[in-house]
Amino acid sequence: MQVQRSAGLRSGRAPVPFQSNIRFAPFKPCRIQQPRVVCGAAASDDPYKLLGVERDADSTEIGKAYRVKKYEHRFNPEMLQKVESAHSSIMLSQLSARMKGKGVSKSVAYADQEPLFPWRPKRWDATPKVIMVIGAMQLGMVAYGFQQPALSKTIFCGLIGIVANVMKQNAILPPPKDPDMATEEEAGRASRNFVRGFLLGILATFAGTLVFSLPEVLVQQFKLTLPVIPGIPNVIVSMKILGSALFNWVITAFYY
Repeated sequence: MQVQRSAGLRSGRAPVPFQSNIRFAPFKPCRIQQPRVVCGAAASDDPYKLLGVERDADSTEIGKAYRVKKYEHRFNPEMLQKVESAHSSIMLSQLSARMKGKGVSKSVAYADQEPLFPWRPKRWDATPKVIMVIGAMQLGMVAYGFQQPALSKTIFCGLIGIVANVMKQNAILPPPKDPDMATEEEAGRASRNFVRGFLLGILATFAGTLVFSLPEVLVQQFKLTLPVIPGIPNVIVSMKILGSALFNWVITAFYY
């Protein structure tokens, strides 16, 4: 500024005022985009999404998903705590719905009550492949029993059922792969699966043999004469084998 002014005075011309070429754009209000962290966190905290079940799922599906998620995140305490909280939240919400008179399934409505027979067979359909394979094995035992009837074949039908039941139990409640890192509940899962599968096989064998012994009781009580069927030496024993095979197949295919 002083250099331009002195130069103008010496030349005899009027000084030219200093003009800046810098121009500022007019101020406009802007909105800073904030990431939607809260919404994402809320979606991830949805207990149904966390367990991977639908909102109309029953207690059996919720329990299965809960056990699977616990096994998947057994080495992650933070996720394990979230799974526990999600399961508790779902069960509490469904029980509160029952208290308000809303329609819920019986399994949820009475989830807070101890069952009379906790070891009773519970409904759980096996895969179609398992149903067909076990059915073919039991059918083969029945065909063999009709040709050569013997009560020992009812035991073989029961053994097939026991093995299939234990395998199904292990698929529903898998034993821990690393026993050292397993919880107390997971550590005893293999033995409980075997005991439950064994008892279900014994129950099915006994019930099937007993129910299909009714023809023998009727023959003895009313002194009836059974018809002779070609190719079947002993109809009474063959019926008991059929009962044992049928009941074991039903338990394996549709219960656990």
